Amino acid sequence: MNALTALHTLHAKNVTSFNGIEVPDQYSDLDKEYKALRHNVALSDYSHYTKLKIEGDEAFDVLDIAVAGDVAEIRDEQTLYTVLLDEAGNIISDVYIMNDDDTYIVLSEHIDDETLLTLFKERMGEFDDVEFTSLTHSHAIIAMEGPYSWELAKEIYGMDVIGIPFLGFIALEEDVFLLRAGKHGEFSYKVILPNEEAEALWNEIEEKGERYELVKAGLALHKLTRLENPYFSPSGNGSVSRDPRELQLQWMVRYDKDEFYGREKLLEKREQNLAKKVVGVVLEQGGDAHTINSGDAVIYNGETIGKIVSCGYSPSLNKVIAQAILDNTYAYAGIDAYTVKSSDGTEHKIKTTATPFVNNHSMLINPNENSFVNPDKFRNMIEQLEAQQAQKLAEEEKASA
Repeated sequence: MNALTALHTLHAKNVTSFNGIEVPDQYSDLDKEYKALRHNVALSDYSHYTKLKIEGDEAFDVLDIAVAGDVAEIRDEQTLYTVLLDEAGNIISDVYIMNDDDTYIVLSEHIDDETLLTLFKERMGEFDDVEFTSLTHSHAIIAMEGPYSWELAKEIYGMDVIGIPFLGFIALEEDVFLLRAGKHGEFSYKVILPNEEAEALWNEIEEKGERYELVKAGLALHKLTRLENPYFSPSGNGSVSRDPRELQLQWMVRYDKDEFYGREKLLEKREQNLAKKVVGVVLEQGGDAHTINSGDAVIYNGETIGKIVSCGYSPSLNKVIAQAILDNTYAYAGIDAYTVKSSDGTEHKIKTTATPFVNNHSMLINPNENSFVNPDKFRNMIEQLEAQQAQKLAEEEKASA
């Protein structure tokens, strides 16, 4: 039986099971949710994340061996985004590791509470001064995401929000955090808080978010945005490979660390030629989300050189996009000589591309100068630049008159 989130009564009619927990799948038209995330603010329930607190004098030692990233790099109120590997050097799941004054909070979207706890205990070795506390079923995660989520979060939590760097966080109270982290490229603020406080905060965000044209969003939206801005996904790229190199996720691994689980096998793999690799793909002309599908063959000169991993329609690009795993000889960006053969036998021209696929709207916003609700400020840098150019043109015309 699936567990329920603390916000279950607020969205019980549109839930889906994720990681053994029921969370919202979709609230309204997907295009409406998408536009809110990319241009305004979206509100989501991320309570399906496994949340594990690890503390004790040897907590660092256990974590540093258990994960492929360098835990020593995390300072207080900073977060490491990395992966857990198995003995063969393959990815089990991605994880966030938050350092709260040498107490660590581990968040994982793709591995359930019991499995994650068992995995860490198996990797303890001779270390015993470690205490594990699960926050998965006692705490919710509410996410404000989108180009103006910082401004809404500032209304609730104050000016300190603007100073939080990406993968930074603020400890609001004991086991209550405001974390800046997301997998879609836009500004994103996740509030980790006790279940009994979740509904009141959700309602407050909804109320204050009205003037930001806030829209509630479910996990269906985040499947699409994470295709546009690819990360590890067990049902997506993880379904065809768990090798960090093949998935082009080797940046999540610190190969120069002296010891971590799966290191030896991973180093052995590095000595071998790479056979295949995941790349981005864009459908050259037309099509919709169902034109091509996962498993469709990628063809070059009549030969199959790979297959589609995951695909969808990007509203930002107005094009079908996909990830494809190709023989390494052909896995380069900028090639337009390939086609995808769909299940009905039709072939569609594609072009390989680097990822992420889209330029995120948050890149056009400076929290110190822009605002969605303040009429005395421009909403983004483009509006600001256009106004400056118009003023300069007017001054030049006046001077020449």
